[in-house]
Amino acid sequence: MNRILTAVIFILLIFKISFAQTGAKIVYSSDNTKSNYFQIFTMNEDGSKKKQITDLPANCSKPRWSPDGTKIVFQTDDDRIFLIVNADTETPEEPIFIFGGSNPSFAADGEQIIFNSDHDGALSIYIIDPAEGEAYLLSTIGYSNQQVLSKDGKYLVYSAFYEGNKCVMMTDLEDTTDENTIQINVNDNANLLPDLSSDANMVVYSGFNSQLNGTIYIFNNGKETALSKGITSCNLPKFSPDDKKIAFLSIGQNSVSLFTMGISGENKNPVKNKGGSIGTYKWLDNDRIIYDAENGTEYQIGIVDVNTGKNVMLTSEGNNLHPDFF
Repeated sequence: MNRILTAVIFILLIFKISFAQTGAKIVYSSDNTKSNYFQIFTMNEDGSKKKQITDLPANCSKPRWSPDGTKIVFQTDDDRIFLIVNADTETPEEPIFIFGGSNPSFAADGEQIIFNSDHDGALSIYIIDPAEGEAYLLSTIGYSNQQVLSKDGKYLVYSAFYEGNKCVMMTDLEDTTDENTIQINVNDNANLLPDLSSDANMVVYSGFNSQLNGTIYIFNNGKETALSKGITSCNLPKFSPDDKKIAFLSIGQNSVSLFTMGISGENKNPVKNKGGSIGTYKWLDNDRIIYDAENGTEYQIGIVDVNTGKNVMLTSEGNNLHPDFF
């Protein structure tokens, strides 16, 4: 009997350990370092096992995981892009310089990197294979940035200066003709920060008028609809993974708040995060959002359940921001 009981306890212990190790792996930027430079860190979804994986003489920010979770790309404050391979191991390799630019992320193949640069004289969107070292233009429209790639890697949606206005554009990367790019927005505001639904059939974005008041728009089935009327200036919309909800920020006089709503603009609800005004955020799953927030003195990272309002703060020391997960 004692042997059976011991075996059961052992199995339960192994199960508990295995369960505790599940969940997202988070990468982020923190100045909780000896050098006081922001460096790249990783941690578990519950905030455990924080680990510094870079030590460069520059502030490092905006880290992004590769689709398979083995590599991380990030930028420095002097607009250099670096790559970390074997990022999912106990001994990640030293960062490798890739190219001059900002806002890097991985293409769908997990090898090529998409980023912004003024390499050819005007800010635009480039792609590079680190193994080759040569960058190629993805957008030929002036001042293109804020790009988002569809999950299948076929479509690129972004903001660009087009025909005298800041517009949301979509490029079919598999179309080699001159007709591969279309304008999405119909309104004549300055349209920024688009996001794509998982099937690339819907686009959300924020349009700012001359008074700098932002409205969330959705483009669906060839029609543009304003969604956020009645809420203070809105920005940074993002689809939930199942495309049933849209999160966005409301920019108040003294704070920036997080909201969610349905894709038709219904059920607008504030999300009560901790830590102050929201800076950046991402949907962790259909119910939770990971974010960074600042209270005037520091930035911290947390996770909030948009349905229950439950918050879990993952960091507390130093400044911590720009979370991404795999």
